[in-house]
Amino acid sequence: MDTSNGRGALRYDCHDVLPSTRHVTLSGEADLATADQFEYDLRRLLDASWVTRLALDLTALRHLDCAALAALLAARDTAVARGQQLVITAAVGAPARVLLLSAVGELFGYPPPPGRVRQVPTAIEHANLPIAG
Repeated sequence: MDTSNGRGALRYDCHDVLPSTRHVTLSGEADLATADQFEYDLRRLLDASWVTRLALDLTALRHLDCAALAALLAARDTAVARGQQLVITAAVGAPARVLLLSAVGELFGYPPPPGRVRQVPTAIEHANLPIAG
């Protein structure tokens, strides 16, 4: 799936990894220009009756703004109402920071539970990093 406009593009690579899980890798930019289509596409990905879990990998996503965050939350509400899960399995860079700083990531199971490698350190971990030199 590809959502393109004059200002950017949001791409989806979709595959089914378990009998009940659909895995989606997002790339490009999720922003005001793509948010409405993003929400629509996420709901469509949840439409299959056998999908109980939609797992999003955001590691290739360059940008995530508040409009796209609202689209994620709306799609999550749809999933919860249907008895499904919408989770974020990984994120890096700016999208990871948006999820962590807004605390919205927690609603999607992000960051991963202890024992799994997180993609972005928390602010406390940043404060404890050694300074090179």
